[in-house]
Amino acid sequence: MPTVRIPTPLRKLTGGLEEVQATGANLGEVLQALEKTYPGFKERIFDEAGEIRRFINVFVNDEDVRFLQNLKTPVKDGDEISILPAIAGGGPDKKRVYLTYPPQLVREPIIYNVGRRFHVVTNLGSATVSNGIGVVALELEGENGEIGKAVEYLQGLGIKVDPIEQNVVE
Repeated sequence: MPTVRIPTPLRKLTGGLEEVQATGANLGEVLQALEKTYPGFKERIFDEAGEIRRFINVFVNDEDVRFLQNLKTPVKDGDEISILPAIAGGGPDKKRVYLTYPPQLVREPIIYNVGRRFHVVTNLGSATVSNGIGVVALELEGENGEIGKAVEYLQGLGIKVDPIEQNVVE
């Protein structure tokens, strides 16, 4: 059975327990089992669409599930699941995204500008330009709030920003 590490703000749901065990073949099943045993988890972990809330980070064996298979990430006996609400401070956060540029922005130094304008480090994974449309795999590293501002800036320019589901940028 996987072990789930419970963050301090959610321990009131588990009677103060720092770790609990829950069954399931994947992360989604384990989190649903948590809800059955400790009611109240669902509303704190999931958004209205049934996805993990943006400000909640979930790791399986120290790997961010956003870069694995999200709720479909397989789990097995002995695995450790950590639930971490995003908070200010601490080490840098990372967000991996695909950027889809409209034709008029393909030749602009957008990634360079993001690095200069916001306190984030940009790391290019791959890029493709065809028929005037650019698609870039990009990792943003920095404080969560700065990453959010950088994403909002990109979206404000008309760039489509989508999370990378698998860890393709190493």
